[in-house]
Amino acid sequence: MTMTPLEVGIFPGCTDQSMPLVELATEAEARGFGSVFLNEHTHIPIDHPRSAFPPGGPIPERYKRFWDPFVALSFVAARTSLRIGTAISLIGEHDAIALAHATASLDLLSGGRLTLGVGYGWHREEFEDHGFPAAERAAVVLDKLELIRQMWTSEEAAYSGRYVRLSSSWSWPKPAQKPHPPILLGARFNRRTVERVVRHADGWIPMGSQLDENPVFGAELAELRRAWEGAGRDPASLQVTVIQKCLPAGAFAKRLDQARLLGVNRVVLRMADEPRDEALRMLDTVAPALR
Repeated sequence: MTMTPLEVGIFPGCTDQSMPLVELATEAEARGFGSVFLNEHTHIPIDHPRSAFPPGGPIPERYKRFWDPFVALSFVAARTSLRIGTAISLIGEHDAIALAHATASLDLLSGGRLTLGVGYGWHREEFEDHGFPAAERAAVVLDKLELIRQMWTSEEAAYSGRYVRLSSSWSWPKPAQKPHPPILLGARFNRRTVERVVRHADGWIPMGSQLDENPVFGAELAELRRAWEGAGRDPASLQVTVIQKCLPAGAFAKRLDQARLLGVNRVVLRMADEPRDEALRMLDTVAPALR
């Protein structure tokens, strides 16, 4: 069976109190990792009766302190040759016109290294602070995503949606990647997710540790591929990024082989906000599997 070429990156929950992000990225690149992906929360409302942390328990301290991913990734891009990305960006909480301009600038300045992972977000109160109803956050995200795509790709861009609009406009720079940076939808597997990935995205970021904990992950990917090809999309163009917890090198290598056999394009090492010594220990634990 043919194995898919695989990029292995890191997915740290860096903050202003953890190992400095640029130093971590530099150390990861030196060990053979190929990318850095960051999460996003603009803020965590103190009163959030409707929003439970998805894995359970209290919301970790780092969620209150995440870097702005696009500002932080610009520093990573300037100091390394790593691919940069979000997993995920809460684009429903952004001004779509400003975000399209910022991400186009970042992709061009980085030489075409941006992957935009997007999602709806689990924190209802956080989303509503940005001016939209939490019950409609998926629709808001997909609406804003289409405006961003128009600005990225059209010399005279225009868009009229339910939540956002753009009058016929000029906006440069355009992204370096053509037709635009890859867009990956981060969401749990279900029929709606399959339909939305096929219609609105270039790939999928499944939620959770799929290679460790989901015995039907292969079947889910197969269903997504059938829908993808059924919509007339190039089978080779589907991108899948999977988040993997740290394991000893031998076990991690087996997960990478599993990912290749399943046609996954990228595996990113889940990290939190570890201090320098612990973060480097995690990189050193996994690095032999990359070779």
